[in-house]
Amino acid sequence: MAPRHSPGGSTDQAGPRCPKRLAGNVFEPPSVLDWRVRERDIRPSPSFFLHRLLGAGEDAVRADFTALLAGRSFEAVLPNVWSQYLSDMRLLDALAQHSERRRAASEAEWQVVDCAAYTSRVLGSVTNRTEAHHERMQALLGALLANPLWSDRRAKWLFIQPHYDLRGTVGRKLAEALVQRNAQIGPVILATVDRDGAHIGSQMPYFDLYRRAVMVPHVATPELARTARLCLPGSCPADASRRGYLFHGDLSRFDGGVRGAMRHIIDHLRHPASLQAKILSRGTATDTNPEPGAGGTGRFEPTARHVAFRETSAATSRAMGESALCFSPQGDMMTTRRLFDALASGCVPVLM
Repeated sequence: MAPRHSPGGSTDQAGPRCPKRLAGNVFEPPSVLDWRVRERDIRPSPSFFLHRLLGAGEDAVRADFTALLAGRSFEAVLPNVWSQYLSDMRLLDALAQHSERRRAASEAEWQVVDCAAYTSRVLGSVTNRTEAHHERMQALLGALLANPLWSDRRAKWLFIQPHYDLRGTVGRKLAEALVQRNAQIGPVILATVDRDGAHIGSQMPYFDLYRRAVMVPHVATPELARTARLCLPGSCPADASRRGYLFHGDLSRFDGGVRGAMRHIIDHLRHPASLQAKILSRGTATDTNPEPGAGGTGRFEPTARHVAFRETSAATSRAMGESALCFSPQGDMMTTRRLFDALASGCVPVLM
């Protein structure tokens, strides 16, 4: 016998609940939801081979960058404009330990360029050795062109370059080689923070690379990254102490009206019984590169301006950890670090 339906819309027998009709076209969402991904919907990870094309040159970049940080977090030393994109070395280190990594290129479905190009760019900029970075990218171009799989139509290549400015990171010649291979030989997939990067600066010649790009996350602040690491799946109960909503950033920017819509929504939240506002800025305009420390150890020290920026950034991170909602409108591109900071903090992001 079919189950009897109550006036509210739910069924008398076990099973999914139907939405309750409230008034007009307003509906209450179902109260029983299962957001878990079913095992049959998970695609298996493809196999891959890491091409360490620069050899000792890549080792030198990692060693020099490690010396620059001296055990500190990215953001403790480097400006936010650099640190929020520094995911390439970590991603490559994770791939080196991945179970699908193959020891022979012929056994792999994907060929991955094992070069932290963006880390090399940051290192060159901070240490005033940009020419060394350009030489590394020129050597990488030569190594790719000499690799037999680069001209093999069956080979699929992945290039991890998280910053939105491809040409600014790898140089015009290497960027053009990636485009040419993708158009004339076989796929080159770019791993970057945003497919909108093609619309920034003079990057339209690389539109096809960005159009097919794999998205990688921005790097969250060190405070929020620690929070995320401590909160393992299944061990994070709902925090009833969270209150209010937060937005950090500029309230006025040319973004097609997104922030105007956000301000309009915020106006409707200003009520004695409504959410409490926290609107903050990290003050990125005053952030600066670190300076060489004493003793010639390769360690760099943050400037007074960066220390002041970090105090503001840490206060913003604490506020995100106390907020229930975090507005995450687009920034210079469709994606923004705000989204990943919100996810790391446990604050519910409001996407716009």
